[in-house]
Amino acid sequence: MMGSQIMQMAGAFLMGGLLAAGAMHAWLSRRLKQGQQRVLHLEQSRQQLMEQVTQARRQVEMLQRECQGLRLAIRPAPRQAPVPEPVQDAAEAARLYAESLLNPQAAKDRPQAFKDTVVLRRGGD
Repeated sequence: MMGSQIMQMAGAFLMGGLLAAGAMHAWLSRRLKQGQQRVLHLEQSRQQLMEQVTQARRQVEMLQRECQGLRLAIRPAPRQAPVPEPVQDAAEAARLYAESLLNPQAAKDRPQAFKDTVVLRRGGD
């Protein structure tokens, strides 16, 4: 009896191990397949982005060439030299300055932060 029980226990242990290994294999293979699909999707997305980047670079180069052509075609008109201001006589400037000191301008009314206090009558008095 002892030998047959050991054989049954060994068989059950072996059968449980096989079932566990089969379940583990199925679970790992499913995870591996999902990982491979993700990698494939990422690779396709990367390829698509690389194509878009290449296309955008070509468009930028084309626009830069067009801008350069426009810069060469349209040259700015030459600017006229600014008219120099007439030189004021130093004595005249000193006289005007002295007059401005003697005749000060009227002080401007500054806005008041707080209005004057108004005393109100009491109703009973």
